[in-house]
Amino acid sequence: MKRSQLIVLAIPLMVLMTLASCTKDDKILRVRENVLGNKHQDRGFIIIAKEGAKLETIAESLSNLHVKNFKLKTANQELGLIRVQTPDPTFPEKARQVADVESVVVDVVMSWRLPGKVYRADKLQSSHAAGAKTEAVASNPYSFLQWGLKSVKAPQAWAKGYRGKGAKVAVLDGGFLLNNPEIAPSIILTHNFIEGEEVQYHGWEGFSHGSHVAGTIAALDDAYGVVGVAPDVKLILVKVLSDAGSGPFSAIIDGIFYAANHDADVINMSLGGELPRKTYTDDNGTPDDPSDDYVVEYNRDIKDLIKAINRATLYATLRGSTLVAAAGNDAYNYDVEKRFITYPAAALGVLSISSSGPLGWGISQDTTLYRPSIFTNYGKQFVSYAAPGGNWGDPLNTSIVNVGGIVFYEYVFNFVFNIGFWDEATNQYSYGWSAGTSMAAPHASAVIAMLYGKYPNMNPILADLILRGSSDDYGLKGKDAYFGNGQVNAGKAVSY
Repeated sequence: MKRSQLIVLAIPLMVLMTLASCTKDDKILRVRENVLGNKHQDRGFIIIAKEGAKLETIAESLSNLHVKNFKLKTANQELGLIRVQTPDPTFPEKARQVADVESVVVDVVMSWRLPGKVYRADKLQSSHAAGAKTEAVASNPYSFLQWGLKSVKAPQAWAKGYRGKGAKVAVLDGGFLLNNPEIAPSIILTHNFIEGEEVQYHGWEGFSHGSHVAGTIAALDDAYGVVGVAPDVKLILVKVLSDAGSGPFSAIIDGIFYAANHDADVINMSLGGELPRKTYTDDNGTPDDPSDDYVVEYNRDIKDLIKAINRATLYATLRGSTLVAAAGNDAYNYDVEKRFITYPAAALGVLSISSSGPLGWGISQDTTLYRPSIFTNYGKQFVSYAAPGGNWGDPLNTSIVNVGGIVFYEYVFNFVFNIGFWDEATNQYSYGWSAGTSMAAPHASAVIAMLYGKYPNMNPILADLILRGSSDDYGLKGKDAYFGNGQVNAGKAVSY
């Protein structure tokens, strides 16, 4: 594909992406609604085996339970997990009686795409406008729109020779734009865990969330387009969500396991689902047929589902992978919130990344970049670090401004600019803005990747210690609810 095709004139596209829920005041779970396309799939279950148990024996016993439409899907001996599928609501109780079964939980299916705002760029110029007041932070012409690079002090790390070379970052997300030249040369592995789809993005929205994330981490420094925070890292792209943003809990677990087994130094998860701290009914996607309804109990199913993902995150941590996840975009204070919790950010060994960003950057590029984002989840016990994810005010500043020759609504310039847009009919790529903790997480992942690139023996504990010592202390002194241990600073981190 010719690079001249990368810029496309487009009407701004706004997508308000929703979680598996309705209102803040009274969460109504939508865990089976419009998931994985229109193809119905029976309810899945995860069987958690006792430590040291042989899964072959358990699987054989499960197959002999003679429940309706039983399918044995996968067995993971290292994690002690078996995934099955059946609409039969009597299966869990029967399976719990099988020898060496520790617990049986519903493989919850939900929308994991965090709500945020997305805009495709309209009428971008082919190069940075002459005489513009803003300055590109790299030779790439659209880097002047990437205030996030300045926020995490990426140029300071580059000046010291650290750009992520030698490090591998796994991006767990939805479909990817595998042929986008900004990231294609950096992709070393791909894998898909969503049945009926492929790694390549084909969504109707025309916005590949995973590609925006991957570009934020590793877009090439090639004097073209944008540049990633760590442009020399290699990418492992793992599809764990459908192109619509939905997926089973087991796909996240499988993705973590895959990435760790393929020596990912950093595992970025710009996704999140709210696990309820309450009991609810799963209708198996058949609301008119109550015969297959199953009551999902918090003290049994949800707590043990957390146990399953913790097995995966601890496995990856012990193999040397640092896990990073978006904190979520509902402005919840998880120091007091008791109804639900966002995973995988809350899983063991995972660094939970909140979002910060400017207000009024489209008017003055000298404004502070370190305001807690209006949407970010927070909590002193929940947030590990903050990173640039964009921001907006209430009400939105819809005045028209000109930044370096780019004319748009002022508030859009406060978002994170990168790749991710694709017109499949014409095979044209374009750039745009997105805001959310989904954008904050890859900034943090890229900084951590620089540490792995610098130190051959880097590990998750050491990475966390370096970040604690090098991050900038914004907000309240010491660890606080919005910035956690601080805003990540690449320049300081690589000098630590």
